[in-house]
Amino acid sequence: MLVVYKPGSGRKLQRQLKWLRAQVKQRQLVVRWYDTSGFYGQDCEAIRAQAQDQQQVVVVGGDGTINLVVNAIVGLPVTLACLPAGTGNDFCRQFGYAERHWRAAVFSARSISIDLGAIGERYFVNIAGVGFNAEVVQGMRGNKRAGALSYVWGGIRQLFCAPTISVATSQGPVLTRGMMLLLANGRYFAAGLQPAPCAKLHDGQLECMWFSASVWWQRLVVFAAMLVGCHQRLPWVYREKRAELTITTPNLIVEADGDLVAQTPVTICSLQGAMQLRIPPESSLLD
Repeated sequence: MLVVYKPGSGRKLQRQLKWLRAQVKQRQLVVRWYDTSGFYGQDCEAIRAQAQDQQQVVVVGGDGTINLVVNAIVGLPVTLACLPAGTGNDFCRQFGYAERHWRAAVFSARSISIDLGAIGERYFVNIAGVGFNAEVVQGMRGNKRAGALSYVWGGIRQLFCAPTISVATSQGPVLTRGMMLLLANGRYFAAGLQPAPCAKLHDGQLECMWFSASVWWQRLVVFAAMLVGCHQRLPWVYREKRAELTITTPNLIVEADGDLVAQTPVTICSLQGAMQLRIPPESSLLD
């Protein structure tokens, strides 16, 4: 077993690490521990090297650490397990498990296949997109001192200053003067917002969401509606399923899982069943 975590003093992180270390000692397991350095390429190479002879990689952390590990181990015959301990925990949120369930999953024999999104050789578990979401991430510059509210404040700031975008794709007409285009593998982003409630992790499709709101008051309505989960009823929200989408418009920044990962033109696609995820035994779900 390889355990990957981002060093920090957060209470959730320390609680999960304390529990896992106690379990390792009690079960007399041989475990490798890897604390990330914050340098993506260096961490990715190191994790992949250490995971080569392992059957399972446990991530103790949030969406950023999960994204890092997924990119490091994709293609290897290893299973991913998660102990949520981040700011948003959006990937883990969609399963509806409590903390005890995620802990039970670490030592479970059950696993499921999940899809990944791919942007070239960069992979994501939650949502990728261009426009407003990328501007929010760029404006935050990694600052999450307000915890989950950091995304809300960052979003409110960008409602009034993020530029509108037009997006041309090789599969359809030009999307003109809108707020953002999202391609969702999972349902959540930004610490609990659910822009793509119909996205599924196992259907080989991305939920494509075009938000055509172009003026500040339309954006404000979309943002407020997303907070309460009724944005899909708005006239500025369009959705469809696609296995692949090529954005041909140049020089748009692409955000995925909270990081700026590429610049258009790019092809974004779904990789069906690309990752094995450890899930709790059925008995623990009945507790």
